[in-house]
Amino acid sequence: MSQISPTTLKARNWHGFEPGGRNSRGDGSSILHIVVPVIVVLLLVVLRAYVMATIVGVVSATIILIRQFSATGRKRIDQALGVFAHWVGQIVGVLLLGPIFFIGITFIRFMRRLTGADPLRLRCGESPTFWLPADYESRRRKYAKSMFCSERLVAGGMRIVPLLVVVLLLLVVAEVGLRIYGLGDAVVYVTDPDIGYYPKPNQRVRYPGRVITINNHGMRAPDLGEHKTPGHFRILMLGDSTLAGTKVSNDELYSSLLEKKLNEAAGTPKFEVMNMGVNAWGPAHEYAFVKKFGSFEADLAILCGPIYNCSRPLYGLENLPFFPADHPPRLALEHVAYQLIFEYRQKVQGIPFWGIGQAWENQSQQGLVAWEGMAEFLQQNHAEVMIELLPRAATALGTPVEATDPGPRQFAQLQERVKRLGVYANLMGPVFKGVARAKDVYHDGVHFDRLGHRLYADYLFEELRQHSPRIKEALEHR
Repeated sequence: MSQISPTTLKARNWHGFEPGGRNSRGDGSSILHIVVPVIVVLLLVVLRAYVMATIVGVVSATIILIRQFSATGRKRIDQALGVFAHWVGQIVGVLLLGPIFFIGITFIRFMRRLTGADPLRLRCGESPTFWLPADYESRRRKYAKSMFCSERLVAGGMRIVPLLVVVLLLLVVAEVGLRIYGLGDAVVYVTDPDIGYYPKPNQRVRYPGRVITINNHGMRAPDLGEHKTPGHFRILMLGDSTLAGTKVSNDELYSSLLEKKLNEAAGTPKFEVMNMGVNAWGPAHEYAFVKKFGSFEADLAILCGPIYNCSRPLYGLENLPFFPADHPPRLALEHVAYQLIFEYRQKVQGIPFWGIGQAWENQSQQGLVAWEGMAEFLQQNHAEVMIELLPRAATALGTPVEATDPGPRQFAQLQERVKRLGVYANLMGPVFKGVARAKDVYHDGVHFDRLGHRLYADYLFEELRQHSPRIKEALEHR
C-alpha cells in the first residue's frame, strides 16, 4: 500500500477524478444541466407564466451553450454562480439564524443565569467537573478568560426572585400580545332594574377583524337626533345577538345592508334603520326597553331573533360574560379570564336562567306574551309592526330537523296571539338551501357570518317590499 503524503493528497487521482477537461464531467451532469431548466420552463408554461418561462428559457439556453463550447466561459459562469450562492447562503443564514442566536440563545442564557445553572460542574464537589485548568496562567488569561472563567458563579437552584421576574415578564408579554389582538377594551353595559342591561351609549370598540360602534342611544347604528327628519322613514329593529352581530363591523350588519338596499331602491337616503340588538336579550328585555325609551318615532318596528328566544326570562349581567359600565376591564388578561370563567361555569352548571321541563314551557309562554305586548305597545306609538324570526340553522339550510323541535309549535302560538293586532309574523324557511355552505353562512352554527348577513338582508328587503304597506308606500312616493 502506498504511503499517503502531501503529494498524494493533492493528486486528482487520489480523490477519484480523472485528469482532463470537459469530458471528465460525465454525461449525467450535462444531461441534468439541460433537463432541469426544461422542467422549470414547462412548469411555468403550465402555470401560464409565459413571460417568466421565456426569460428562464433564454437565460438557461445561453448558459448551456456557453458551458458546452467555451471552457473559459464555463469557468466564469461557475465562478459567478459560486459567488452568488455564497452571498445567498450568507443572507439566508443571517435571516434564519440571526433571530435564533440574538433572541433565543440570549433568552436561554438569561434564564440560565437567573436559575444559577452550572453546566461545567464548577460548584459540584461530589461529581467530576468538566473544567480543565490551563497549564500556564498566562494562557488562561489570554485564551480561556473570555469563555468559562468570566462566568459569574452564583448559588444554584431556582430562587423566588428570578421566578417572579420570569412570571412577570411572561404576564407583560401576554398582556401586550392580547392588547395588539384587540382584547382588553370590551363593550360595556348599563345595568337597569327594569331592562336588565343594555349597551352603554357612545362606544367604539375594536375587536379582531371588526369595529363595534354604539350610538348615542345604545344602538349599533349612526347617532340619532331627538326628532326624525321630515320626510325620513325610521325602522326600529329589536332583537338579540343575531341582530347585534358582534362578529362583524357595523356596516356589515344585515340591518345596515337593509338600510342601504332600501335607500338605493328609493333613490334617496330617506330610510334610517335603528339596530337595537343586544347579546342574550329576550322578549322581556326588548319590551322593557321600548316601554322605557319609546319607539324613537319609528314608522316600522321589526321584532327579530330566533323563535327560541321566547324562553328567555328577564335577567341581568350576573350570569353573563359582559362587563358593567362602572367596572370595565382594566387588563386584557382580565377580559380573557372573565370569558373563560363564564364558559367553564356554563359548561359545568349549564345556562342558569333557562328552565327545563315545565319551567321552560312557562318561560316560553311568558316570552310569547311579551312579544304580543310589545307589538301592541309599538302600534300605540304609531309604528307598523312586523315579526321576522329565525329557525335553527339546519332548517334555514334545508336540512330536516327532529319532529320534537319546539320552534314551529311556539311560532304557531305567537301567530295566534298577534292575529288580533293584524301583525305580520314570519318564521324563515329553508332560504339558504343550495345557496351556500353552513360554515359560510354561520360562524358558529347560530350567528351569521358576513355572507349570512348579506343573504338575510336580501331576504328581509323582499319581505318588506311584499308585506309592509308603509314600505310599499314609501318606495312608491320617491
